[in-house]
Amino acid sequence: MSLHEFEAPHYDPYDYRHHDDPYPDYKRLRDHAPVFHNTKFDFYALSRYEDCFRAVRDFKTFSSANGSNLEDINVEVATILDSDPPVHTRLRHIIVDLFTPDSIASLEGSVRQLAIELLAPHARTGSINVITDFAARLPMAIICRLLGFPREDEDMLRGWTDMAVHRNEGEFGVPIESREAMGKLIEYFEQDIAQRAKLPPRQDVIARLLSAESAKTLSHGELMGFMLILSVAGNETTTKLLGNMTYQLHRHRDQRDLLASDTMLLPSAIEETMRYDGPTQMMARTVTRDVELHGETIPAGKKVALIFTSANRDERKYENAESYDIRRNPRDHLGFGGGLHSCVGAALARLEARVAMKELLTMMPDFVVDESKLDRMHSPNVRGFTTVPVSFTPNAGYAA
Repeated sequence: MSLHEFEAPHYDPYDYRHHDDPYPDYKRLRDHAPVFHNTKFDFYALSRYEDCFRAVRDFKTFSSANGSNLEDINVEVATILDSDPPVHTRLRHIIVDLFTPDSIASLEGSVRQLAIELLAPHARTGSINVITDFAARLPMAIICRLLGFPREDEDMLRGWTDMAVHRNEGEFGVPIESREAMGKLIEYFEQDIAQRAKLPPRQDVIARLLSAESAKTLSHGELMGFMLILSVAGNETTTKLLGNMTYQLHRHRDQRDLLASDTMLLPSAIEETMRYDGPTQMMARTVTRDVELHGETIPAGKKVALIFTSANRDERKYENAESYDIRRNPRDHLGFGGGLHSCVGAALARLEARVAMKELLTMMPDFVVDESKLDRMHSPNVRGFTTVPVSFTPNAGYAA
């Protein structure tokens, strides 16, 4: 490449043009600016696998206590994402056993029944919007069931959680609409807790959190933080994973056909999608001391973006990293984060994705995405679609 053809590395997660296909930008970062300084918003970014891998395991240097977003959220709740040990250790211990693979295995039948219920009306039509008709509804229904929220509130809650992670183009900060959505969620949670005091005890996740609050191992702000994180993360991660996976299987028809013919490959295909085009795009940390890396200095106190979706395509880590291969089974990807902050709900997301994709492929093994009608969400942290319309051969026999 001649000098005049070289495009300087750039990373602006608030630029909507970056959201459609950030991967060329990520490669330039990895190759030419593995420690990148965004001077406009004054944050740094790490894009290589090894650097992100080390950072998520060094909480003393790359701290979460100042927030996991680049911007300051300033919501008066305390979340597990925005904490370091010993606070993080105490918070995670309260719920971690509820989300182990063994604990959530009993949900598989309910997830499958709900998936079929959502898909069946579309089987004869030959078309479905994978997000609005299915992927956005399934995980929200499951997390509401775990939290004990009424089914009639699912659409309202999903709208608020979607808005909570939205960011405006070119704007470094949380839009007023996003703050209002988080406020509505917290108000809803407070009302739910108040109503519980008048009803027989429930056996759900919130009951566990209320018990911890009564035992004074959890503050009320921390309880609200748990409810907020479980509602948002319990919806966003799986919804965006299903949309991204549908899109990538459409773009890689050989992989779609292989998976449709052998759904035993689903666990591996899910891991590869999390690596290749996962929904968790970036998480922020704050460095507690000057960090020297690749000849650059990140000053103490600065925010650092750990770009997981870039790290997961690092050719220094994965052979043919830019290839989508559902047989790869890369269980060491950073799609669910890593270290202390590895996603507590990863087992639930994997189960939901496995069941959901099996039902989708059973109903529409030959699906095609209408790329002209795709629509993306806009967030520096989350990557995915709000609309994925597909067509397929009508399947009158599905769920008959």
